[in-house]
Amino acid sequence: MSSLVITSMRNEGAFIVEWVTWYRMLGFTDILVVTNDCTDHSPPLLDALESAGWLTHVRHKVKPDQFPQAANFRRAKRHPLAEAADWILVCDVDEFLVIHRGAGQIGDLLPACEPDFLGMSVNWKVFGTSGQQHWSAGLVHRQFTRAAAKGAGVNRWFKAILRRADLFKRLDTHGPSGYRADLAPGPWGNDGLRWVNSAGATVPHWHPDAPYQRQTETGLTTHAVAQINHYMIRSEESFSLKRGTLSAAAGKDRYTEEFFKRYNRNDVEDLSALRYAAAFDALHAEAMALPRVRKLHHLCCADYVMRLAAVAGREPASDPRWQEQLDLAAAAD
Repeated sequence: MSSLVITSMRNEGAFIVEWVTWYRMLGFTDILVVTNDCTDHSPPLLDALESAGWLTHVRHKVKPDQFPQAANFRRAKRHPLAEAADWILVCDVDEFLVIHRGAGQIGDLLPACEPDFLGMSVNWKVFGTSGQQHWSAGLVHRQFTRAAAKGAGVNRWFKAILRRADLFKRLDTHGPSGYRADLAPGPWGNDGLRWVNSAGATVPHWHPDAPYQRQTETGLTTHAVAQINHYMIRSEESFSLKRGTLSAAAGKDRYTEEFFKRYNRNDVEDLSALRYAAAFDALHAEAMALPRVRKLHHLCCADYVMRLAAVAGREPASDPRWQEQLDLAAAAD
């Protein structure tokens, strides 16, 4: 069974090694990263990981009149990896799939034999700042451990895992769209043409003729078998980089104080990601030991501190984290 995770990135270098390690650890057979207009060291970092066989990196030129994320996903859908994959997950670099069933591998969530569904909604678990004001170079999934409570409306949002991408015109950020009924083996509802949540229950409102779906109904929202840990705020300082910027998905400024208050949820402790601690640490160490990866990771972190300083109206040299990351990069030579 082949499984592909697709992401669109711009200037996410400080978070790449952790995210790539995570999905490789889960057992995804392929990782496809499409970047556009990067100004940090993330393209060469991704190239180094590609040279080691850890992912496939595509540089994409986005036209001025295009939404970057949608354009990158169109490019990804045409890629041979997407055309050949048995299963596809589209997600962002701040989204970490956690599987509670079995050993927590992608094979524990998806059936190895012919499934009786076309796609699956995996609900978000939205994580807040956990009280952290400033960015730290540590692992995201270890730093932020407080999240929205069960039943919170923000957890109704989902990401989709689907098969038969050829039956859809587009791969979008929350799921596919543009169902091709003319290519389907039968009518919707038959021959495995149905949609389920991560617990396997049919999602009746997910229908090709219905409006594009981003959320599950309250009764079908579940984290019992799997969840997407969404670290969409990170620290207060990290969120400052989003304020006043256009969303790559929607092309509008949605990163307001209201957005921060809505999604900065710290209601309950959630340590679900730590079930993978030993496996993750071993694989992360392997990733950092790959040629050029450690050096480029720390250069990306230095780039990130530069952006934080610029937003705060400071010179990078005034922030000790900047020199610390440069020193770590130099030591990696």
